[in-house]
Amino acid sequence: MADLVNAVTGLQQSCQAAVSQALKNLAERVLACDLLLQTRQEIIENLVFVGQQAQMLPEKRRRGVLKAVLSYLKHLMQPVEPLQDAWQTHGHILENFFHF
Repeated sequence: MADLVNAVTGLQQSCQAAVSQALKNLAERVLACDLLLQTRQEIIENLVFVGQQAQMLPEKRRRGVLKAVLSYLKHLMQPVEPLQDAWQTHGHILENFFHF
């Protein structure tokens, strides 16, 4: 969780409030949801990666990996009712930020 907090804080400090808030809200929903521990950890790890990529200059980002990670997150969250709603709201903010 410390890595996610660092990513959220870094994005807030670099004036990326919408992305920062989207990551924070998704993480909070994941932590509050009844998921297998492994699934929860995988989602948080992937959110950390997204946050780290968002802090990088666009030309330094790993676009192929980032696109795959966002697709994977969407795939994991869609079948879980509370997370499906969260993805519809906050996941699209992330997709739009990276122009996917």
